[in-house]
Amino acid sequence: MRKWIILVLVLLAVAALWPWYVGGQVEDTLSAEMDLRAGGLELRHEPGIYERSYREARSEGTLHVRDGTTTYEIPLRHEVRHGVLGARVETRLDHAALDDALADHAALAAVLQRLEPEAESRSGLGGGVTTRVQVQGTRLDIAQWSAVAEDRESESPLWLEFEEALGQFAWSEEQAMASLSIPRLRLDHADGTLVFEGLRQVLALEPDADGAYGVLPDYEGGVAADRMEWMGPGCEGSLLLERARINAFQSTHGDRLDSRARLEIDRMTVTRGTQRVVRHSGPMDLQLGLERWDRAAVEQLAGTLRDPAHRRQEAEQRRDLTHAAMIDAVSQSLERSPAVTLGAIMNDEPERRLELEGNLVFSGTPDGFRMRPVEAIALDMQAAVGLQWPESLVGLADPQPFNRVLAAAEADAWLERDGEILSGTLAMRDGRIHVNDRDRTASALGLLFAAAGGMF
Repeated sequence: MRKWIILVLVLLAVAALWPWYVGGQVEDTLSAEMDLRAGGLELRHEPGIYERSYREARSEGTLHVRDGTTTYEIPLRHEVRHGVLGARVETRLDHAALDDALADHAALAAVLQRLEPEAESRSGLGGGVTTRVQVQGTRLDIAQWSAVAEDRESESPLWLEFEEALGQFAWSEEQAMASLSIPRLRLDHADGTLVFEGLRQVLALEPDADGAYGVLPDYEGGVAADRMEWMGPGCEGSLLLERARINAFQSTHGDRLDSRARLEIDRMTVTRGTQRVVRHSGPMDLQLGLERWDRAAVEQLAGTLRDPAHRRQEAEQRRDLTHAAMIDAVSQSLERSPAVTLGAIMNDEPERRLELEGNLVFSGTPDGFRMRPVEAIALDMQAAVGLQWPESLVGLADPQPFNRVLAAAEADAWLERDGEILSGTLAMRDGRIHVNDRDRTASALGLLFAAAGGMF
C-alpha cells in the first residue's frame, strides 16, 4: 500500500511540475533567434521580452523581413499557453509600435493594419515551430508599392483583391515548409483583369550541410489554380485556363545540381468578345529539366542576374552581360556533361496535336566551348505535329504563318507526312546537323544563328 501511495505522490509531483518543465522547453525554443534565408528573401525572428508563469507566458518579438536591400521590422506580441507536449502560441501585430517601426514604409504599415493578420503556432518539446496565419480579405491599390512601382511604366491604379487567405509555415533545423490557400484573387488594371480561383501553393525547403538555404536551396513544391482567367479591357476577349498547375523540384548531389519544372493545364478556352473562338479540351503538358550542372556556377549566374547593378544596365548591355554569364556557367559545368531536357504536348486529337521532345548535352573543354560552341553541343529532338494544329491557336495567334512554316518544312523534307501527322527528327553531333537522317548543317546553322541573335 505504501508503494502505491509513493507512486501516486510521485505522479502528482510530476504532474504539478510538468507545466514548468514544458514552459522551460518552449521558452528555449521561442527565445532562440529563428533565421531563414531562401533565395533573396530573409526572414528572421528576434525575441524580446519573455515573461513566463505557471501555465502561460507573454512574449514580444520582431520579425525582420529582408528582400534584397530593403529590410522591414514588424513588431509582434505572443500569448503562450503550455500544454502536455508543447505549447500553443497566439501571435498578433503590436499595433501600438507598428507605425513607428515602419515609419519609412507607411504604405506597408497601413496594409498590415488593414489585413489584421492572426497567427496560431504550435511548438513541441523537441523544438521546431508550426504556424497557421490567417489574413482578412481586402482590396488594395498596390501601384504605389515601391517593389511594384519600379517595374511599371504606367501610373494607373493596380487593384489587388482577395478573399480571406490562409498560410501555414513549419520550421525546424531539418526543413522549412510553407503553404498558402486563397479562394479567390483578382488583379485589376487598365490593360485587363486577372482572376484566380482556388489558388494553392506549397513549398518545402531543405538546408545545406551548414544549415543554410542559400541562393538556390534544394526544394520541392508547386502552385495550382482551379481557374485562371485573363479578361481584356471592356470584355474584348478572354483566356481561361482550367486546372493549371506547376510542380518543380531542385536537388543537390555533392557539387552537382539537378532541377525540373512541369506545367500542366487540363483545358484552355479563348473567347473574342461574346463569341467563343476556340476550346482546347485536351491537356497541355510542358516540362523543362536541368541535369548535372555545377552548383557553384549556377549560383554565380543567379547572383549576377539578381544583382541590382545588373538590372540597371541598358537593355543591350544587360543582354550581352547575361549571355557572358550564361557562357561562364556552361563552361564551368562542362566536365559533368550538363544537359537541358524539354518536353511539350498539346491537345489530345492526333490531327491537332503538337509533341516535342529534346535533349541538349554540353561537353568538351571550356576553351573549346568558347571558341567553337556548336561543336560542344549534342542535340537530339523529335517532333510530331498534326496538320490542324495551327487552327487550334486561333484567338491566341494567327495560324497562317504556322501553316506556311509547316508547308515549307514538309516541302523541304524537314518534316515527313504520315496521314494527318507531320513528324521529324533532328540530331547534332560534332557540329554536323542531321534532319531525318539527312545532313542539313548549312541551312540549320543559318536558322540557329538567326535565332540566337548574336549570342555566339
